[in-house]
Amino acid sequence: MRLPYCVIPIAATLSFLSFAGCSTNVENDLPCSDPAPLHGSPSEEIEGFIVVYQDDRAWTEEEVESTTNELATQYEFMPEHIYTASRVSGFSANFSAEALDGLRCEPVVRYVEYDMQGEIAS
Repeated sequence: MRLPYCVIPIAATLSFLSFAGCSTNVENDLPCSDPAPLHGSPSEEIEGFIVVYQDDRAWTEEEVESTTNELATQYEFMPEHIYTASRVSGFSANFSAEALDGLRCEPVVRYVEYDMQGEIAS
């Protein structure tokens, strides 16, 4: 039995599309469907991350500290700095890749960025 000419291209296209959905993207391995963004890139000079909490409400100093301590216990890291400024609340720390994935899935986390050296303009 001879196949019509249109069947062969359709079969080839369907075969290709079955592989097109595959991805090796690291984002697919996260334990949640909507992780907080990860900004920046790793630095050779400075290790660690800055985790910024959601800005949908005003955080008290006590809330920032207790939330940070709870996350530190859960993900087994030691915060280096805790930020309680009125505009940015969060912390900096060095933690594992598994902790990074988990923290990005926490509802209180707005975003995570690689720590970096900066300068303050005078």
